[in-house]
Formats: sequence, structure tokens, C-alpha cells
Amino acid sequence: MMRRGFTLVEMGIVIALIVVLAAIGWGSTRDQMPRYRLIRGAKELKGDLTNLKNLAVMSNRETRLILMGSPGPCADSDDYGGSWFLQAGNRSRGSTDWEFLPIDTAVEGVDAEQSEGRVSMGEDGNRELKDVCLEPWDPLRGPGSGSADSIVFSPRGWVRNPSADFGDTGYLRLTLTNQAAGRIGVVDKVHLLVSRAGSVRMHSTLGHDLTDNLVGTGTSSTE
Repeated sequence: MMRRGFTLVEMGIVIALIVVLAAIGWGSTRDQMPRYRLIRGAKELKGDLTNLKNLAVMSNRETRLILMGSPGPCADSDDYGGSWFLQAGNRSRGSTDWEFLPIDTAVEGVDAEQSEGRVSMGEDGNRELKDVCLEPWDPLRGPGSGSADSIVFSPRGWVRNPSADFGDTGYLRLTLTNQAAGRIGVVDKVHLLVSRAGSVRMHSTLGHDLTDNLVGTGTSSTE
């Protein structure tokens, strides 16, 4: 019985098919990467807010996220990124001094370690996400003095910002934009909606609700 192997032509056809399929897969993955980075950035920002809420409860100290920078109008620029600080206060209410996370001042006497408290999505940042942009936010007055552009959590886990910061929707809103999608005319954004109770809901402009929490709170809610 005669054994028959693959001819060079057949092997060439198989290799060509593999190359074509790999190219198609790579192209599809490459197109989706900015979307993946957008969702990743939104989940990380949500994680920061949730961690600050939990830390306030566990430490019996105020915590806050301070919005530090935006590249500007995200739809009109290739500049990507955004930055914020994560801090803990020295009191349960009306803090007069704030330290960057992790909390170490009580042990070391100075705020020596600040690696967890400074976040940047921009070029060479510690969370660089190309084509993901933190949009300019509505002004946040914050509670008391010295808390402008901040979201402040109480030891009960509630947000201490005044009602005016929540607007008509009952939420504080932060928005991340997929700039790669914008350059081809597609609006792809994720809104992070923070309720008075400290819960965070993510909503995509592409019609996908990214969390199960659908309940907000009215602007009249207080601690």
C-alpha cells in the first residue's frame, strides 16, 4: 500500500490560510483594544472609589478622591489620560490634614509612602491607558473647605458632598471616553455614577449597563 504525504503546494495553501485567519483575528483584536482599555479604566476608577468607601468605614476616618487633571475636550484631542489622588483624613469629620494612601503617618510619623495614592492614566503614568480620556468634570464644591473637586466618604460609607454636587440626577458623574472610537465617529463612553450612599454604577453609551446597581439617591438625601 502506498503512503501519501502532503505536497509542497498543499502545505503552502494550509500555511496561507493560517496566516489569513491570524491576520483577521489580529485586526479584530486590535480594533477592540481601546474598548478593552476603556472598560478596564472604568473598573479601576470604580475600584478606587469603592476602596475609599470601605477604608473610611474600617478606619473611622474620612477618605477622598481628588480629581487632579484631564487632557481637556477628549473628542478634540489625541491627548489621553487623566489623574486623581486617593487620600485619608485625620478625623471622622472635618479633617484638617490628609495623607496619601497607603495610611502610614500614624506609624512612621510622616506620609512617606504615597505609591497607592497617586493615579495617572497618561503617558508613562502608573496606569497608562492609551486612547482613554477622563473628561472634564462638572465643578465639585466638596464638603467644608479645601475639598474642591473631591468626592469625600464618611465613616458610614456615605458621600459627604453637598446636594448641589449631585445635580438633578442624584449622582456625581465622572466620564471616561474611548478616543479611538471617537476618531471614526463612534461615541463610546462609560459614565461612573456615584450615589449619596456611596455606591457606584457604570453605564456605557453603547447601551450596556455594566453593573447591577440601578438605584440612585435623591439630591435631598443626607447622612
